[in-house]
Amino acid sequence: MVKLNNWQVGLLIVFTVAVFFRFWKLSDFPVSLSMDEVSIGNNAYSILKTGRDEWGMKLPLYFKSVGDYKPPVNVYLTILPIFLFGLSEFSVRFVSALVGAMTSVIIVLLLREMGFRKSTALFGGFWVAINPWHVHFSRASFEAVTALFFVILGLLIFLKGIRRKSHYLLGFGGVLLSISMWTYHAERLFTPVLVLFLLVNYRQKLKFIFEKRKKLLIVVGWNLLLLAPLLYVSLFTPAIKTRALSTSILRDQSLVKNLHNGEYLSFGEFVFDNDVYLIFRHFLGKYLNYYDLRFWFWDGLGMTPKGYPGMGLFYTVDLVIILVGIRRLFVDKKLQHKKLMFFWFFVGPVSAALTMNEQHSLRALIWLPVFVFTASLGFEFLTKRRRVYFGILVAGVLYFGDMYFRQYPFYYSEYWQYGHKDIALWICENKENFNEIIVTDTFGSEAPINTGIPYAYVLFYCKEDPLAFFENGRKIKGVSFRRVDWKNDSTRQNTALIGSRWDINPNDVHPEKLVKVTKFKNGKEAFVYTETN
Repeated sequence: MVKLNNWQVGLLIVFTVAVFFRFWKLSDFPVSLSMDEVSIGNNAYSILKTGRDEWGMKLPLYFKSVGDYKPPVNVYLTILPIFLFGLSEFSVRFVSALVGAMTSVIIVLLLREMGFRKSTALFGGFWVAINPWHVHFSRASFEAVTALFFVILGLLIFLKGIRRKSHYLLGFGGVLLSISMWTYHAERLFTPVLVLFLLVNYRQKLKFIFEKRKKLLIVVGWNLLLLAPLLYVSLFTPAIKTRALSTSILRDQSLVKNLHNGEYLSFGEFVFDNDVYLIFRHFLGKYLNYYDLRFWFWDGLGMTPKGYPGMGLFYTVDLVIILVGIRRLFVDKKLQHKKLMFFWFFVGPVSAALTMNEQHSLRALIWLPVFVFTASLGFEFLTKRRRVYFGILVAGVLYFGDMYFRQYPFYYSEYWQYGHKDIALWICENKENFNEIIVTDTFGSEAPINTGIPYAYVLFYCKEDPLAFFENGRKIKGVSFRRVDWKNDSTRQNTALIGSRWDINPNDVHPEKLVKVTKFKNGKEAFVYTETN
C-alpha cells in the first residue's frame, strides 16, 4: 500500500471536496440542460458518429451551432464522456465538473510555486473547491471554466519553466495558454495581454532562452502551430467577428442612444462630448461596477430576483480575508509575484466590461485567481481566528446549498429551458402517432419573452441520426418548431400541438384533447400539450 505524506493527503482532500461539490446530483442540477449545453452535446455526438458537426462541417475549428460560433475545445473534450457514458446530462457536464475539480488542485500547486506556505496553498485550493462562483459554473458545460483551467495550468508550467530554466516547460506553458484562447472568448483578449505581461515582467529571468536557439525555435514553433489557425479563423471566417459583434459594448442600448455617430451640434460637443469619450466613459462605468462589494459578496450570481436575499461570488465570511489580502497586496513590498497579482487585479474584468451586459459573472470568471491570491494572503493573518472563520463558513455553505438547489431552480428554471426535456421525450414516444407535431419556440412564465431551440432537445434525447438530420435540411421528420397558431393549427388533422400558455389556453381545449399541462419550478404553467381530431 502506498503511504501518503501530509502534503499529498491535503491535495487528495482538496480534490475530493471539489469533486463532491461539482458531481453530487450533477445530472439534476442545474434543473435542465441549457441551450449551450445541449448544443455542445449534439455537436460532440455528431462528431463522434460522423466526424462532422450539425451543419455537416468536417472536424471544424469552430462550431456554428445556432449562429453563436462556439469555440471548439469543450465540444471535442465532450466526445470522450459521451463515448464512455452515452449521450446524457452527465456526459455533457462531465468535462466542466472534472476540470473544475482539477482546477482546485492546480491552484494549490500554483500558490506553492508562487512562494505561499503549504498550509496556505492548501487553503487556497480548498477555497476554490467550495467557492460559489466556481462551483456554480463548474456544474454546467461552460467554456469559461475550461479556459480558466488552461490559463492557470499554463501559468504554473511557465513559472516552473523560469525557475528550472527549461525551454520545454516554457513552451508547454505557452501551448496551454494558447489552448485557452481556443476555449473561450474572454481569453482571446486576456491571454495575449497576460503573455505580454509575463514576457516583460520576467524578462531578466528569461534571458536564458536565447542561449540555445534551437530549443527556442522549437517551442516557438509549437505555439505558432496553435495560433496560426486562430489567426486564420479571426481574419477569414465569421466565427470570432460575429461573436464579438453580438456581445460588444457598442450594442448596449444605454450607450447607443447617446452616441452622436459623427453628427455634432457644436465644436464644444465635438471636443468635450464626442463618441470616443462617451464610449470610454460607458466602459469605465461598467468596469468599475465589477469592484462593487455587493457584486462580490451578496448578489453577483443572480440566483434570486432583485429585492430578495441573494448569493455573491464569495461567501460573506470571505469579506474579511479578501479585504485584508487586498490591503497586504498594496502595502507588502516583499511579496513575491506582487506585480502579477496587481496585473490580474486590474486587468481581470476588462474583457467582461467590454461586453453589453452589466456585471457578467461568467465572462469575468478569469478574474477568480486574483481573489484566490488575496484570500490566501488574508488567511495567513487569521492565525487564532481560523476556527471562527471555518465555523461561519459552514453556515455560508449551507446557505449556498439552499440558494443553489432550492431558490435558484424555483425562480429561474425557465431560463434553463426547463420543460424541453419533457417535450423531447414525449415526442420520442409519440411522433409516429401523428401526421405532425408542432412545438413552440417561444415561452415564459410572465410573458412569451424567451426563445428556445426545441429541435436541439429532440435531437439530444431522441438520439436522432446526425447525418440524417443534416441530409434532411436540418429538419426532423414529422416535427415543426414554431409558435402555435391556435386558431388555424387546431383545425389540422391528427396533429399534436405543444405550446406555451400564451399560445394555447387550456380552457379553450376540449378536455378529451388536452394531453397534459407542465409547469415551471415556480408552479406557473409552462407548456400545454393537445391533439387535434
